[in-house]
Amino acid sequence: MSEDVHSPFTPEPNPLTQRKHRKEVLWQITAPLVIGALLVLAAGVGVVYAGASNTGPVDRLASISIIWLIIPMMVVALIFLAVTVALAYGLMRLNDLLPIYSRQLQDLFVVIEARVKRAADAAVEPALRVRSAAAGLRAFRRK
Repeated sequence: MSEDVHSPFTPEPNPLTQRKHRKEVLWQITAPLVIGALLVLAAGVGVVYAGASNTGPVDRLASISIIWLIIPMMVVALIFLAVTVALAYGLMRLNDLLPIYSRQLQDLFVVIEARVKRAADAAVEPALRVRSAAAGLRAFRRK
C-alpha cells in the first residue's frame, strides 16, 4: 500500500503506541490462533493415527464412511472460513480508511457548529440589545 492514508490534518501515529499495539496483536490474536490451529492439527493427526491401527474390514469401511460424511461439513467450514477471512480483510481496510473520513466528518461538524452558534447569536442579539439598553437605563436612574 504505497498511498499515504494520513491527511495533513491528522497527526502521525505515535511509534510507542504502534509498537505496543503490534505486541498486543501478537500475544492476544496471533499466538492463540496459531496455538489453537496446532492443537486442532495435533488432534487430527492423533485421530488418524489411532484409526490407522485398526485393520479390520468393518473398521476400514467405517472409516471410509466417516470420511465421506465429514467432507461436506469441511466444505461448509471452508465457506465460513472464506467469509470470515473476507470480513477480516474488509474490516482491516475499513480501519485504514476510517480515520480519514471520520476526521472530515468531524471538520464538517465543527463548521456546522460555528454556523449554528453564529445564527443563534444573531437571533438573540436584538433581544440582548433591548435588555442591555434597559439595564443601562436602570443603572443610570439609580445613580
